[in-house]
Amino acid sequence: MLDTVTAAPLMRSGPDRPRVAVRLRRCAILIVSTVLAAACSAPGMKMDARAPGNANPGGAASSSITQRADLYAISPEVVARLTADAQASRERAKAAAMLPAAPANGGRYLIGPQDVLRIIVWNHPEITNPTGTANELSGRVVNADGTFFFPYVGHVQAAGRSVQQVRDSLAQGLGGILKNPQVDVSILQYRSQRVFVAGEVRTPGAIPITDVPVGLVDAIAAAGGLGAEADLSAVTITRGSTSFTVDLYDLYYGGDISRNTRLQHGDIVNVPERRFNKVFVLGEVFRPSSLAMPRGRLTLAEALSDVGGVNPLTANSGQIYVIRGRADARPQIFHLNGSSADALVLADRFELRSRDVVFVDPVKVVRWARVVNNILPTIDVLRETLNDLSPGLPR
Repeated sequence: MLDTVTAAPLMRSGPDRPRVAVRLRRCAILIVSTVLAAACSAPGMKMDARAPGNANPGGAASSSITQRADLYAISPEVVARLTADAQASRERAKAAAMLPAAPANGGRYLIGPQDVLRIIVWNHPEITNPTGTANELSGRVVNADGTFFFPYVGHVQAAGRSVQQVRDSLAQGLGGILKNPQVDVSILQYRSQRVFVAGEVRTPGAIPITDVPVGLVDAIAAAGGLGAEADLSAVTITRGSTSFTVDLYDLYYGGDISRNTRLQHGDIVNVPERRFNKVFVLGEVFRPSSLAMPRGRLTLAEALSDVGGVNPLTANSGQIYVIRGRADARPQIFHLNGSSADALVLADRFELRSRDVVFVDPVKVVRWARVVNNILPTIDVLRETLNDLSPGLPR
């Protein structure tokens, strides 16, 4: 009964039918207008702001953006200032960097437990190898207490002493039974001291310390060298409870050999991956993606070209932005008016930093097209509904 009453106005004939059609069309227009009003904010991200130093300053969103971040134009003056600030920051970081001090032994190797010593008393094989077996020639292992036993001398303290000191002790001990004994001591196997290399190297593991002092670069080379994704800017050395950060770019590319700090027993070297050191390119480019920072500088022009460039059909080349977040201050937004190709010269001089976001705005007609594409399905549904509810009415 309810369905019959509800549908009755739609089934009327005569003069009522045009009025029903008019009401349905007005209802459809009202719904579409509501949808259009709700869709005034186009889908997707946009910036739509211009820094005062660019042509046509004061974009629609400039006032709202400048309330949340500092907006700058990418100009020759800004690029020069940023380059100088970056260089000064690197110099300050280099001066403030605390590198591990060199071992107190002056570079001499000091014997430790588990080292294997080769001891020869010349012209007295009965002392060097009393049993005549080959095993004796394999060397004498320094015990956990730091001593080893030698005939006619007894227990000799070796740990914490140099090879020369152990040789002098043996010569003095044998002097009571031999005339002017000729003793030779060397290390057959270095097993007591090591450093550990982990992270983005080809063969991570323990590197033994020998009589040749081991520097940071030596340890990395002994671990097979750097991996393809190594980040040289933040190599860490952990010594006990203290960690030190070393920028190997200064060593490899700047020739600063002071970065090649000498390692000592127990040091842990970690080479981080570059995947934590990225920039992000979003918006109207051909391949939005994240880019790992290379071993050196990465400019805005390089970042845009690495993702295929801006899309000429959808991108507003006059609105290219670099968004730089800072933990201790307001974010910074740098605007490049790239509508002229010569602006790429500035883009090539603008150096990006880790975690920067590059964003390219869409043109307004693209934003409107996206709104229309979202509304068209709704309009189709309304049209089909109108056809179903008022068959045969004039349209």
